[in-house]
Amino acid sequence: MEDASAALPEPLFQRAVGLLRELTAISSPSGDAGGLHQMAERLAGELRERGLTAEIREEPSTEAGRPLPVLYARGNPGTGASRGPLLLVGHLDTVLAATPPRLDGDRLVGTGALDMKGGLATLVGALDLLRHRGQAPPPDLLLVAVPDEEVGGELSRAVVRRWGETARALWVLEPGEPAGEAETIVAGRRGMVQWRLEVQGTAAHSGLHYWEGRSAVTAAARWALEAERYSHDQGGPTVNIGRLVAGDSSFVDHLDTAHALLGTERQLNVVPDRAVAEGEMRFLRPEDCGRMLKYLRELAEDVGIFSRTTVTFTTGPEIPPVNPEGPHAALCRRAVELAAARGWRLEIETDRGGISFPNFLPDPNRLPILDGLGPVGSGMHTRDESVSLESLRRRIVLLADLLAEDGCGAEPGHPYRSGP
Repeated sequence: MEDASAALPEPLFQRAVGLLRELTAISSPSGDAGGLHQMAERLAGELRERGLTAEIREEPSTEAGRPLPVLYARGNPGTGASRGPLLLVGHLDTVLAATPPRLDGDRLVGTGALDMKGGLATLVGALDLLRHRGQAPPPDLLLVAVPDEEVGGELSRAVVRRWGETARALWVLEPGEPAGEAETIVAGRRGMVQWRLEVQGTAAHSGLHYWEGRSAVTAAARWALEAERYSHDQGGPTVNIGRLVAGDSSFVDHLDTAHALLGTERQLNVVPDRAVAEGEMRFLRPEDCGRMLKYLRELAEDVGIFSRTTVTFTTGPEIPPVNPEGPHAALCRRAVELAAARGWRLEIETDRGGISFPNFLPDPNRLPILDGLGPVGSGMHTRDESVSLESLRRRIVLLADLLAEDGCGAEPGHPYRSGP
């Protein structure tokens, strides 16, 4: 068994730490075209030095109202046959604007150090380590770094859908999680559907004609309470009531001006005739989605009948889950074995609730996925965001081992070949 620190020469590790420090010093919050372009140029230069062909495309974003840069970096696919690229995905943007990074013991504290400039530095470090070993990355490697993942952006979704159609595997440089003495990679991600409930009741004076009113607030609250009770732990589906706005229709339908009613005595004597609730449901198994939707729709009908109100339940597009037992299960287990051979413990996370790149694939269960390859840390999306430098070291070695083995496994019949 070889320790990860012995597998990565110290000069290469310090180079990776220095690069991460430079990347976190670049302010690249979502929507900041200038900062995102600076980040893309810096990373493209590093990848070109390591033999990849890198280009930056300005792609239109209706959400940002301006073009934003997308970085594409390729290996040399002409050196070998491939059924599609080994697609690596990361993002350039952060939630917050950058503050000066600093070292704090084993931590590098900096904006985006964990989410996910640490993952990008891991890839560069892995390429350095492969070169040091006299190895090459898979010739069909394709890195795509998008500018708007932190806002769930249109470019992130479109890029993953487009390249995921032909990719033979998807590896994601998002961070893993600490798990006691271990770290995780991600094998399963929950799917999601957003929903909206609208209730139309009957307004009445609460003193003079209370029993003639039909409260939209009560109906919406009853639905919300019963819907949330459908949530189950231990891998079950969850229903979250994100917001509930209710009252007289003149209040609910004109919140931009009518919010001034809050904290006053006005309209408290009215049985409220309008309510709008919005939220989401998340699920790990596709069959849970259909069952949940059926239950929530039937619940809306039952509440409408019971309360003698009109209840309308609508949903948005379904974001599919990633099955933890999909085509990537063997590859995840192999990553665990590779980590163990280097002297540390990697665990497989089968139920992560957050939506990420794999959920944007046309079919997340068509191809092998390695998710959560980036180093672990703490304080994501805060001013104290940090990455563990020991984890960064481990992840560089792990990614280099995986890339080397994948390159060897391009031939049919290799036991750890990434293709399905």
